[in-house]
Amino acid sequence: MTTARRLDGYTLDDWESLDPQEGRRIELVDGRFVVTPTPAFKHQRVGDRLARILDDAVFAEGMEAVTAVGVRVGKAFGYIPDVVVVTERVETVSVDVANVALVVEIVSPSTKKSDRLEKPAALAAAGVPAYWRVEIEGEDGPTVYCYRLDNGVYAEIATLTPGSRGSVVVTGTVAVTFDPADLHRTRR
Repeated sequence: MTTARRLDGYTLDDWESLDPQEGRRIELVDGRFVVTPTPAFKHQRVGDRLARILDDAVFAEGMEAVTAVGVRVGKAFGYIPDVVVVTERVETVSVDVANVALVVEIVSPSTKKSDRLEKPAALAAAGVPAYWRVEIEGEDGPTVYCYRLDNGVYAEIATLTPGSRGSVVVTGTVAVTFDPADLHRTRR
């Protein structure tokens, strides 16, 4: 990382100009860099499979589901969610929050507070229509908590549990149906 600390904090330009750091994710939170380890294999498997399910569902609507793309929020926040449904094709390292329809965070031990409290509050305040939180520590598989923006805060609209095929609206008229247990099972 070659960016020098500014007295007034780092900017989105500073964040976007960082060299990639193998084994780490670097987010910009209120003008400061927050470094987290790269997610574990199980975490990545769940994210990749959920991104594929979401991408298949939203593709016909001209949207795309991508993993680990930066999301610019305001002037001092740059998040790297596990999965993002964007309303336009992404060709850069980050996308403006106005072009995000859904953010999915998969909770890790190092990101519990952020994924459960801080990010949903910031993304709701920025107007992201939907937020899903995936808790992967269940014995039978992950549980997916689905929230929709309602008067500036997220309201839970569905909880998808392992072992049952649940359906939830992604955005507008697009819905997906899947069993969360399938997100972490090995395919062999």
